[in-house]
Order: sequence, then structure tokens, then C-alpha cells
Amino acid sequence: MNYKLQLLSLFFSFLFGIFFYFSSLLNYKMIKKHSLFIKYGITFVYIFDIALLYVLLMYKINYGIIHAYFLLLLAGGFLFGWRYCKRFRKICKVLGKKLKR
Repeated sequence: MNYKLQLLSLFFSFLFGIFFYFSSLLNYKMIKKHSLFIKYGITFVYIFDIALLYVLLMYKINYGIIHAYFLLLLAGGFLFGWRYCKRFRKICKVLGKKLKR
């Protein structure tokens, strides 16, 4: 695999990690009032779908080659989203207030 594909795959993995964090947060907020059995079932299906989506998109980008450092950047993107989520929410609130005026 040439360096352009690797850089594109690394960048995509990082962005997918951020997407994974925000979609996990949304999933949590949607299922937190349900019973334990439904929570586990929906979370299992959600994780399975996200993993399939990641593999499918990696297949489209670089023919499905997944290295350990792609997964590390995926985890890094997840942690980046977790770390800066509060700042992102504040920015969204400020922009939302400005748009309502």
C-alpha cells in the first residue's frame, strides 16, 4: 500500500473514531430509559453495525486492509471526541443562539 492510501486511511480512522464517539453518545441517550435486556440487545446490534460500517468503508478506501495503527487512531479519535465533547457542545449552543436571533 502506498503512502497516500495509508495517510487517507489514518485520517479516515481518526474521523471515524470521532463519529463513533458521538454516535455512541446518541445511542446511550436514546436507550438509557429502557430495560437492561433491551439496552444490551440494542448496544450489541449498534456495535456490530458500526464495526461492519468501518470495515466496509475501509474496503472502499484501501481494499479492506486494516492495520493495528488504524485501530489505534480509531481509538484516538474516540478519545479526542470524549475529551473535547463539552467544548463542542458549548460552541453548538452559542451558534444555535446566534441563529435563533
